[in-house]
Amino acid sequence: MADLNPDSFTQTSTTSWLGRIGSSLVGVLIGIILLPCGIALLSWNEGRAVTAAAGLKRGLGSIVEISTASVNPQNNTKLVYLSGTVTGATPATDPWSGLSEAGLVRLQRRVEMYQWLERESETKSNNVGGSQTTQKTYTYVLDWSESLHNSAQFKIPAGHQNPTMPLKSQAFEANASKIGAFTLDKSLVQDLNNFEPIQTLTRAPAGYAAQGNMFYKGANPDQPALGDMRVTYSAIASQTYSIAAQQNGDTLTTYHDTKNDYKIALIEPGVVSAQQLFADQASTEKLITWACRIGGFVMLVIGFSLIMGPLAMLVAFLPFLEGLVGFGTFFVALGLAIPITLITIAVAWIASRPVIGGGILLVAVAATWLIRSLAVKKKSAAATP
Repeated sequence: MADLNPDSFTQTSTTSWLGRIGSSLVGVLIGIILLPCGIALLSWNEGRAVTAAAGLKRGLGSIVEISTASVNPQNNTKLVYLSGTVTGATPATDPWSGLSEAGLVRLQRRVEMYQWLERESETKSNNVGGSQTTQKTYTYVLDWSESLHNSAQFKIPAGHQNPTMPLKSQAFEANASKIGAFTLDKSLVQDLNNFEPIQTLTRAPAGYAAQGNMFYKGANPDQPALGDMRVTYSAIASQTYSIAAQQNGDTLTTYHDTKNDYKIALIEPGVVSAQQLFADQASTEKLITWACRIGGFVMLVIGFSLIMGPLAMLVAFLPFLEGLVGFGTFFVALGLAIPITLITIAVAWIASRPVIGGGILLVAVAATWLIRSLAVKKKSAAATP
């Protein structure tokens, strides 16, 4: 069913009760796969966290502060700390436009095209009898986008064809970035992300016009048309950085911890102490650890919910019963996922830090007991007339 707006299309479909039961059985298989994947992610993540904590502690304890003025062979292969001005010996340059600046360390080109975008929204409603109605709406709008949207894959490609995108976004690095007598390995340079936008552009390439902070291809940037292009730039100029990395001759590269191969290559703008560099990296590692913990926990919740999905389908002929059972199975899934997550984390920590692992294990046991007690109380209350 299409509406009166030629740039909007609505499609309605209905899935039968038997079809939904079949889909829920497929969900059971997916849930069975998700459970070991979630546990594996949690286990791997805790091992990674232990490795990071130990590697950073050893690294900070062994780091050597050096001068940027000269290369001391005695520090070769050691983890070193230094701060000074990083500059592009051969500055970063965009060969398409020729844009460059003396000492430029990194240059980032952002290319956008004014094009058709397909936006999809979906609503679902459960019906008496167990069927489900799905309504999908596809809306087409003209807007700027950094990536080409393949209009051939649109639900309604007619009238929404996008032209090809002749230029792509790209980052450029200086051929050699120096800090005093040392050269930065490319991996260190690519970690730099404190870009500043270039506010004024001149000497536009053929077919483009310089319009303040951008090169523009089209009739009027205030009234863009399909296929118009705009190119903007941001850059990292020569400036002071603080670095913790391995000295390899006159090159600064990634340091590998001798005991667990944890990789250390830290760089931040400004004069930052070695202690602060390591503290900032420890904070980053904690964020990664918690993100993976949440991800593993969510996988377990989804996995258990999918496994119990057919229970809701069995009563789906009455929508309110389906919602009630679905709500209940979700809380059962939570009750199973919480202790399994805590136990997995505890087991991973016991080997390296028994006190922390033992503490988490006690919390897991307490959580399991509490959840079981609540379930027994609810069951007893339901059985009491």
